[in-house]
Amino acid sequence: MNRREMMLAAISTMAGVMVGSPTLRVIAGEAPTTSASRVVLQGHQPEMVRVLAEMILPATDTPGAIEAGVPRFIEMMVADWYTDTERGIFLDGLAALDASCRTAYGTDFLGCTAEQRVAALSEAEKNAAAYVSPLPPGFLATMAKLIDERTPFFAKLKELTVVGYFSSELGATEFLEYNPMPMRYDGDFDFAKVGTHWSH
Repeated sequence: MNRREMMLAAISTMAGVMVGSPTLRVIAGEAPTTSASRVVLQGHQPEMVRVLAEMILPATDTPGAIEAGVPRFIEMMVADWYTDTERGIFLDGLAALDASCRTAYGTDFLGCTAEQRVAALSEAEKNAAAYVSPLPPGFLATMAKLIDERTPFFAKLKELTVVGYFSSELGATEFLEYNPMPMRYDGDFDFAKVGTHWSH
């Protein structure tokens, strides 16, 4: 059994718990690092990742993706945790986003207006939504896109952005209600008293 098969088996025991492949790799015994061990994003790609992450989780009354350090997290994940297949899809996705912008707007992604960037990313999201995983249907069908290494670029970008944000100190303490010692389970707690999810 290889690592991916082992993770697939692990998630099958987690009855409905929606966790992505980075979380599963921690379960599989891999230790995360704080920064990428090598450079995989070339040229203006690091800036593209910064802009894209902030588009997905922008700063409002709480910190956005950039302030939470999500771009650095994405670079580390793509460089050190992704398989060759996953890394190739991610890098090809950045290149494809540039190419589609050049075709539609005569400039690369970073040269586009805010509205053009949204349109380009929305198209990538639409393509990702149409993807059908080759993993077997049934019990794991709803989780297939979370553990399938061939998911499209936008699915990978969104997963990394969300995981990076909510595992950051700012995401856990300023967006979520932070409670390091919950101590007890209350199955009838009034959600209106908190207004958001807890982080632990």
